[in-house]
Amino acid sequence: MNTSQENLAVSAILTIRNKAHFRLRCTKIMLAGLVNKNPKLPSLQYTNRFYPMTVAGAVLAFVFVLLVGAMLLSRIAKLRRNQGSGTGDYNRLFDELPIPMYIYDYLTFRFLAVNDAAIEQYGYSREEFLNLKVTDIRPREEIPAFLKFHEAIRKNRLDAGRWLHRNKEGRTFEVQVFTHDTRFEGRAARQALVFNLDEKIRAETILREKSAELENMLDSITDGFYALNRNWEVTFINRAAERALSCTKEEVMGKNLWDFFPRSREGRFYAEYERAMTERVSVHFEELYPPLGVWGSMNVYPTKDGIAVYFVDITEQKKIQEKIYNDGQNLRAIINNTRDLIWSVDRQSRIITGNQAFWDRVQELTGKNEAEVTNADFEQERVKLFFDSYERAFQGEAFSVIRHRESGGRLFYEELSFNPIYDLQEKVIGVNCFLRDITQPQEYLQRIEKQNARLREIAWIQSHLVRAPVASILGLAQLCNLDDSPNAEIIPMLKKSAEDLDKVIMNITALTDDLIEP
Repeated sequence: MNTSQENLAVSAILTIRNKAHFRLRCTKIMLAGLVNKNPKLPSLQYTNRFYPMTVAGAVLAFVFVLLVGAMLLSRIAKLRRNQGSGTGDYNRLFDELPIPMYIYDYLTFRFLAVNDAAIEQYGYSREEFLNLKVTDIRPREEIPAFLKFHEAIRKNRLDAGRWLHRNKEGRTFEVQVFTHDTRFEGRAARQALVFNLDEKIRAETILREKSAELENMLDSITDGFYALNRNWEVTFINRAAERALSCTKEEVMGKNLWDFFPRSREGRFYAEYERAMTERVSVHFEELYPPLGVWGSMNVYPTKDGIAVYFVDITEQKKIQEKIYNDGQNLRAIINNTRDLIWSVDRQSRIITGNQAFWDRVQELTGKNEAEVTNADFEQERVKLFFDSYERAFQGEAFSVIRHRESGGRLFYEELSFNPIYDLQEKVIGVNCFLRDITQPQEYLQRIEKQNARLREIAWIQSHLVRAPVASILGLAQLCNLDDSPNAEIIPMLKKSAEDLDKVIMNITALTDDLIEP
């Protein structure tokens, strides 16, 4: 209800109330005249000309008037309360709005009201504001343009555009202003809503700087990174990815990944990317892109707009792994192409690896294969030599021992070698072991020893038993008188033969001196 409606209602109530008071006065006079018969009262005749009703009718009329008046007064009070509540809500909305807002006089430009956000933004108190004009919050050079704009302003809501404003400290900042016509306390006024663009620009600048910083950071890392939206279009790619994928940012940005790299649908790329995109989960895998011969260790993460792909070019690593594998296969072929046993143990004396001959021996001794066997499966007395040797090698000693064992009624001889395994810090981390069957060489050696014993015996016989008779013959030959003997011609010949035989015996003895035990 506006002011004029409220005044009209009040006037109606006052009229009704005055008429009720008059009727009540007349009724009191008539009642007094009839009851008291007071001669001082004016002589009033109850006729239809003045009050065409009975006393009871007058009382009922009076009660009716009171009820109607009470209802109207209640209605007016309710309207006033509602109007006051609405005004309070509007005031709170105006004051608590987080965007600066003010109302100024349309003719004088003086501020009529400002909210809390405007007080905070411009630095003036409310009292200071109400003593200022809207031209006071603008730089001098802006005022002529503002006055010209105000002359041509339309009387409705309007985007007033961008302006420079100035706060109490004299700092200028850019704003976007929206205004509309209003009335304030009976005056023609305009209400303005002011958005501080400096904060927006500052936020945009910070965002651009952060984006540039992030882009520079992603470009500076040595691993590849690119981002895809939900249409599989490339939205970012760093320099490392450009190098690894042999493309430029200008070529691939905005392009569909699967169209630009058509063979990337082969292998695991498409399936894993699709899983990350649809299930919103992170995935990791390694895959080769054959056209470029590039291996990648791929990490794919879901993002708000699609997926982000971080990958490491592991092509060289894969080549090294392949070489190591091939070298390992070659080494395995070499060590498996021998009947010697080769194995390694760690610091806990657990078997790390072994060749086929070793595992065949393990199967023979324990009945278990490579995956099943443990140290507890061996006869502890039999493996005691090994564990003692491991401990020696753990101290950094490399050595060999020879042992013999009996199997199937036959004696076997084996040479065991133990060599420490060192890490990069020269710390012993295990032992490499080598077992070689030397039964045959040992048997040869034993036969040679027997032959040497026989030779020594022959040499002794030669030097002692055979040479003694020869020496006797030579001595007797010296005693013979060639003049008296009928066999004078034979004796010199016999003596020479004995000397020759003695030389042969001495030569044999000299050749076998090394075989004669002291």
